Amino acid sequence: MIKRFFHRYGFGIQSPWAYSLVRNVLFEPLRYYAFDDLRQKYPNLSRKERKRNEQLFRIVNHFKPKAVEIVGNADEATRDYLSPSASHPSPHLVYYIAPSAPVHSVPTNYADGTVIVVDDIRKSNIAVWGQLTNNHQATAIFEMGYRGMIVIDPKRIRQTYTL
Repeated sequence: MIKRFFHRYGFGIQSPWAYSLVRNVLFEPLRYYAFDDLRQKYPNLSRKERKRNEQLFRIVNHFKPKAVEIVGNADEATRDYLSPSASHPSPHLVYYIAPSAPVHSVPTNYADGTVIVVDDIRKSNIAVWGQLTNNHQATAIFEMGYRGMIVIDPKRIRQTYTL
């Protein structure tokens, strides 16, 4: 737990790219431009759901994927938080919602630049998360307790960050 708390704010992360991603995207405390509108549209979200959806929004806003693939059943609020992208430098974002796909249906080959986000990596999606992190293409792996994120980037050295 101490390690997670220490790394959550980027301390001890040596990669400038990963440090920036942790500090400015995954755990950014400031509000984004669309949060007020989304809060008004979905006033009944719990604080936990809102924080998780806002993190998804920041991830999509940062990577700007061409397409967002949702594996599992997402509610309307989650779908809205996953759709802020305007330009498209990153090829794809895959989002696994708990519980999602059986392990045998998880793809093993991804395009460079793909970002994979998996919810509930400690319980219902533990097998999916295990298969994805064991994939040779997974280079930057971020474990954030409930949620995990993998970035497929062959230019980077494989590294796992426990936040």
